[in-house]
Amino acid sequence: MIQAPFPGFAPADLAFLTGLAVNNDREWFTANRAPYDEGLKPTLATLILALNEALDDRGLPLAGHPKTTVFRIHRDVRFSKDKRPYKTHVSATLTRDGQKMSPGMLYVHIEPEGGSKPAFDPETIDPLDPTTFPSGDDADAGYSGHGPFAAAGFYLSERPHIDAFRRALVADPKGWKAVEQALTAKGLPFEPGEPTKRMPKGFEDQVGGPLEAAIKRTRWLVRRDLTGPEIGGTALPAIIADFAVHARPLLEFGWKALRA
Repeated sequence: MIQAPFPGFAPADLAFLTGLAVNNDREWFTANRAPYDEGLKPTLATLILALNEALDDRGLPLAGHPKTTVFRIHRDVRFSKDKRPYKTHVSATLTRDGQKMSPGMLYVHIEPEGGSKPAFDPETIDPLDPTTFPSGDDADAGYSGHGPFAAAGFYLSERPHIDAFRRALVADPKGWKAVEQALTAKGLPFEPGEPTKRMPKGFEDQVGGPLEAAIKRTRWLVRRDLTGPEIGGTALPAIIADFAVHARPLLEFGWKALRA
């Protein structure tokens, strides 16, 4: 089967997300959902398939699926004071085993460029969608959404995985320094990473050392913001795949740490 080329996200389809941000209710969504069903969803599916090919060409063992690694646009509002039913972006992950939240992922987040910062309510967090988590600094957009971006690295929620990554830092400080230097050379600073206030239990001997900031993290992620012209262009799969190549030292360090 010949894969259709990626066409770029059409401005009219992205405008649906802008409208949804202003009219976040079921009535408006139902009456205006054609750009979502006929534009955004199939374009995101085509992007995932194009990324699979681009990543394979670059020797990166990451892949996604248009059905199983795409996040739902519906928000989980069961335990939230904020009852807005929809997210105002579309997103997906690509991982080594094709499972949505497997450790060591490439995350793609598509929304109109220059969106306004949403008010943060901690009860709106969706545990399966990293974009609904705030950054450690409220002044920063973090993953709550300010525009399109790609992110890569380790978004870990289980303490054994987090501590395994930390132990790898202590066991191989030179290797971790090389990762940091490689990312810096590509202009990829780490995201805030939801750091702990105190040194985690079992790592107290690292207080004041060069690894302290890295060990206090619970997530190790880098991010590349995307522009409106980039998400609207045919080169987007290559742009995101090249970003993933730049993030590869981090991915390989973490995969080895977790033996994933």
